[in-house]
Amino acid sequence: MPRNYEALLIFAGNVNEDSLDKAIERANGDIEKLGGKIESVENLGRKQFARVMGKCESGVYVKTRFAIEPDQISAIHARFALNDECFRIQIILRNERIEAAKKVDDARRAAYKAKVAEAAAAAEAQAE
Repeated sequence: MPRNYEALLIFAGNVNEDSLDKAIERANGDIEKLGGKIESVENLGRKQFARVMGKCESGVYVKTRFAIEPDQISAIHARFALNDECFRIQIILRNERIEAAKKVDDARRAAYKAKVAEAAAAAEAQAE
């Protein structure tokens, strides 16, 4: 039974946008070749490292969410160890309960903001 994971991929900072898009596609293709299903990909942007690592001062961070069989995680690590484009990879198991609670909390906050905006608009209309 597939489980939900989140991978943080760090690509070398000297990569340009075109080759970055191709590298992300290849990385996602590697996950799909192992039977994974990509749910979302989010480019978090370029960030400076705290210290120079492997002659790189910065990296491009990409968060990928996917579902895959748990026994394939070691195969993903093995594939990315051979990948020169990907500087680092970290894979964590997603906690569905926390994500569900966050969605409920986000909906509650959005409703509150809408209520505050509505009250402010009513007060402004009353002041006129």
